[in-house]
Amino acid sequence: MKKNIFVLIVSVIAAYWIGVESAKSRGKDYEDLRHQVERLWFSPEAKKSRRRLAKKAEKSVKKAGKHLRGN
Repeated sequence: MKKNIFVLIVSVIAAYWIGVESAKSRGKDYEDLRHQVERLWFSPEAKKSRRRLAKKAEKSVKKAGKHLRGN
């Protein structure tokens, strides 16, 4: 599990770095990238999707816990 989280973190950092470097080559700056990320994060659709995924994950955790306890 720790290996998967590490791979995910490295992938996110690499994607961010590549995005920043490509933005620099086009003459854009960090602010443009930051504004795009903020717009995506705070959009109503994204919030709704994150809530839905959180509920789904919570149900999966409860189901896995019941399965492990043998109920």
